[in-house]
Amino acid sequence: MSVARTNIINFFSEEECDKYYALHKEFLKTLSDCGIKEATYVRASPTSLLYFSIIDSEEDAEEILKRANKWRLKYDFKVDVITFDGKVSYQYRRG
Repeated sequence: MSVARTNIINFFSEEECDKYYALHKEFLKTLSDCGIKEATYVRASPTSLLYFSIIDSEEDAEEILKRANKWRLKYDFKVDVITFDGKVSYQYRRG
């Protein structure tokens, strides 16, 4: 069953938010083998992002989390992250 993950990522500056956003979009492309069905970014404020993703399985979601933690350490981002996740119980897609 698919897993949905929502991250609320708060930064300490607008510059850090911009940098994270630009680099994370590139990082996302490296996860093509991890079952990502959808990924959406929302700029919630100048210093915060919302990131929504739908992933094929819990195992894939855990692998993405493992890789993402290494990626964040590599760039030494100072962020406050709140994550919500759970199994997808219903999904509507237009078109």
